[in-house]
Amino acid sequence: MSYFIITFMVILPVVEIWILIKLGGYFGAFGTLALIIGTAGLGILIAKHQGLGILYNLQSKLSQGKKALHEVVEGVVLLIGAFFFLVPGAITDLIGICLIIPSLRRFIIGIMVNKVVFEMRKRESRS
Repeated sequence: MSYFIITFMVILPVVEIWILIKLGGYFGAFGTLALIIGTAGLGILIAKHQGLGILYNLQSKLSQGKKALHEVVEGVVLLIGAFFFLVPGAITDLIGICLIIPSLRRFIIGIMVNKVVFEMRKRESRS
């Protein structure tokens, strides 16, 4: 886990800056700036729209007395995707896109849940 944090905090910004410089060479300074601001704005609008849909489903399930864990997890992942859109850069935008698109988001959630279950079983077998 600490390697992931080190990578995220040190290596990712360096790679993002390098990619932004390359994009600046293709699109120019104003084009790159417009791309960064445009993707952030578009991503936030999509996340807001989908977030309201998830919130409506959550309220509906809770009012019916059903469990709503799936909606809570999906909402948190959507919030993380919106955060990645706010961070300027191409890699973070791609991560944000993957977390905003519903089918990809559900696929990623499935992978994460399977990994957590696997780790829990592995720790349980050690005991």
